[in-house]
Amino acid sequence: MTNQYYVASSLDGFIADSDNRIDWLLRFGTADFDDAYQRFLAGVGAIVMGSRTYEFLLSEGGGEWPYSVPTVVLTHRDLPVAVAGADIRFLSGDIDAVAAELDALSGDRAVWVVGGGDVAAQFAAAGRLHTVIVTMMPVVLGSGIRVLPVTELLELELVSSLPLPQGAVEFTYTVTGSRDS
Repeated sequence: MTNQYYVASSLDGFIADSDNRIDWLLRFGTADFDDAYQRFLAGVGAIVMGSRTYEFLLSEGGGEWPYSVPTVVLTHRDLPVAVAGADIRFLSGDIDAVAAELDALSGDRAVWVVGGGDVAAQFAAAGRLHTVIVTMMPVVLGSGIRVLPVTELLELELVSSLPLPQGAVEFTYTVTGSRDS
């Protein structure tokens, strides 16, 4: 199955500012980007995220879970389940084992590697990241949480670019190799 890292980034490659906040992104709103997001989401069969992203979604969700597909949260801690009836699973350990579970959960659709960049970097290091879809926002942060903090060379091939409102551009890349491949 395809594991896709779908994320918004500042022009200088950060997904959150140095205080781990995304206020800079939220000021763009969501209405202008909803069509692209809905097209992407229609192809998603399961989601994987880190515990900080999960906790952010809990704090911002108003008691509702935003996803209808199975969600795997990578964590070593005990965390609360977001909403009764939401399909949320907490896993830790080997990324290959996590990826195998996600493959089973996603059926014939893609796995969305949400946040953060560390989770995507773990999938990349394991050779389990297939696609990177990044929406570059027209803002420069100067510092913060990197979009994809890999420690080894990761080669990408541009598949498409799509201009979006407010000066944003969505880039879709296929992961073609790494230093280890």
